[in-house]
Amino acid sequence: EEFPGIGFRDAAGGREAYVLGHRVAVWEVVDAHREARTVARTAVHFRWPPALVRCALAFARAFPVDIERQRQAEVGA
Repeated sequence: EEFPGIGFRDAAGGREAYVLGHRVAVWEVVDAHREARTVARTAVHFRWPPALVRCALAFARAFPVDIERQRQAEVGA
């Protein structure tokens, strides 16, 4: 309820947060945002409304350790 638009699925590293209705993990949104540097450009990259990007980023800020663990499990970097 606190993060509408965020769901969970089983992945290589266990439970992974992702954007509902898309196959994109929250850690992938964080990576894209680091490169794009703005919510608007990140939203254009994914062709999503900015509110969806903000929701994913808010979830990542609330659970940074989990998001980094999920990223590590997927990319190993």
